[in-house]
Amino acid sequence: MKTFLAIVLFIACGSSQAGLGSTPANLGQQVIATKENPMSTGSSSYTYLEKTLDSGTAVHEYVAADGAVFAVSWSGPYLPDLKEILGAHFDTMVAQSGKQARAGRSPLFLQRDDVVIVSAGHMGAFEGKAWIPGKLPAGFKPNDIK
Repeated sequence: MKTFLAIVLFIACGSSQAGLGSTPANLGQQVIATKENPMSTGSSSYTYLEKTLDSGTAVHEYVAADGAVFAVSWSGPYLPDLKEILGAHFDTMVAQSGKQARAGRSPLFLQRDDVVIVSAGHMGAFEGKAWIPGKLPAGFKPNDIK
């Protein structure tokens, strides 16, 4: 019985930990198309996932060989589920965005040792990207994020 409970807890905890820093986001029925492309930066390899949502928004995830997402970006007419895409870093973004003095449509720029998040846009045109600086593969630069 203890083993069964441990397995159930592991599955429940594991499934809620998707997104940046963990497994690719589970966007469920919103995804109408997915493209997967193995990539390399010389000594390091990773997988690039492009998901097109039914809203017309594109989500790009960069997945290291260990299966963890080290970078993500989005662009389109609607914001995707940022809580799912950013995973544990979503709460950091919310907490820090309340501390930044921003006017009107100013972009959000959050730079910490553990995560960088840039998000901008307005109704009909949103874009952003986020990455974990310490998890970028050798040779991969933040400018490589589409």
